[in-house]
Amino acid sequence: MKDAFERRALLLQLGRTLQLLARILESRTTAATVGEFIALNPLLEDEPLLEHVLPSMSVDDFVAQAAQAFCTWPARLLDETLERDAFAASVREHLFDQNPGGWRAYAAGLRGELAWFGQRPSGQRRVPHRRPSRASEPAPTEAAASGAAASPAAVRDIEREERDEGDEGTAQRISESVEGLAPPESAQRGNEQSLPEFE
Repeated sequence: MKDAFERRALLLQLGRTLQLLARILESRTTAATVGEFIALNPLLEDEPLLEHVLPSMSVDDFVAQAAQAFCTWPARLLDETLERDAFAASVREHLFDQNPGGWRAYAAGLRGELAWFGQRPSGQRRVPHRRPSRASEPAPTEAAASGAAASPAAVRDIEREERDEGDEGTAQRISESVEGLAPPESAQRGNEQSLPEFE
């Protein structure tokens, strides 16, 4: 029974957030920041998210980050077992990553119905969240780099000169490749001459 009440509380919080985002979008506000938006719409100043996020956060960024923070909630609410930490983590990482004080205040406001919300087990440390970016993409490993160097496109013929001791100082060039010896130059010329020319 307790699980059902927790799911209901999470669902209500999700619905309240979606309603807030809808009102912001419908208002077509000219406010640039959350602080300016609240000043223009004082009735919304008690909304938990607006109240505790940084006032300097842009309205567009707030809408985008809030959507990201709560978009996984519906699927998680359908899980057989609630992954409690995941609900809080998504909100903290997207909306309060640089605002620990605001996060503590927001989480405390939800603990009336969700006593565990935003609380980590004793001894557990938070792993800093890093959003993916092009700059943070992994660099190619040395193995990948060496593999690229050994690709078929990079295979080249190896040429070396051999000087016969009994010859009068003439050098014969022998072309070798990874797949085997290349045909002699005389054979190549013969093949080239035997090919018909097309205009």
